Amino acid sequence: MSLLPVEEALRRILDGAAPLPAEDVPLTEAAGRVLAEDLKATRDQPPFDASSMDGYAVRAADVAAAPVTLQVIGEAPAGHALDAVIGAGEAARIFTGGPLPKGADCVIMQENTARDGDTVTILKGAPAGNFVRERGMDYAAGEPLLAAGTQLGARHINLAASMNRPTLPVRRRPRVAILATGDELVLPGQTPRDDQIIASNSFGLAAFVQAHGGEPVDLGLAPDDTDA
Repeated sequence: MSLLPVEEALRRILDGAAPLPAEDVPLTEAAGRVLAEDLKATRDQPPFDASSMDGYAVRAADVAAAPVTLQVIGEAPAGHALDAVIGAGEAARIFTGGPLPKGADCVIMQENTARDGDTVTILKGAPAGNFVRERGMDYAAGEPLLAAGTQLGARHINLAASMNRPTLPVRRRPRVAILATGDELVLPGQTPRDDQIIASNSFGLAAFVQAHGGEPVDLGLAPDDTDA
């Protein structure tokens, strides 16, 4: 009797397989699952021009001849846009992640400034775009980000969360039955006879199934008996 080649065995298994139905799961339960559909960005990231440094939002033209002293007209911490326009000779205190105020086109890191009351002296100039994360720099609305068939890991879930997706469409976990056969087998923890061995493969297979997103179903041991 000839043995069935591995490639042929795999082909027969895959020919009889079909994608499992999809289900929505929360992000906290999505690790290791397989994405059921392509996902596109629903918004720009970042959704606004943002500072990547603590410092002062200014107009690059105003600081080209630094050192120069500017009037501080407000501040823009993260999560709070400044309701003002930066004009000539003006600056705004800004923090990492804060929205860049209208009129400003660069950020001067605070180590290159000297604050004095309502004014700040810019000690070193910078070009437009300095320490600014432009809107859509990470990704733009409508951009494909995650493809169907992706097995979701930490970076994929982090990305999905940034897309404002509280749940993800994933394939149901495949259930894989595992049956160990042979009169010579005993379970770990049992005392084998001299002519018996410990059943180990079923435990390794179960771990393999779990590691790849499946649900192992332990059918135990079956003896070398046609009725089994």
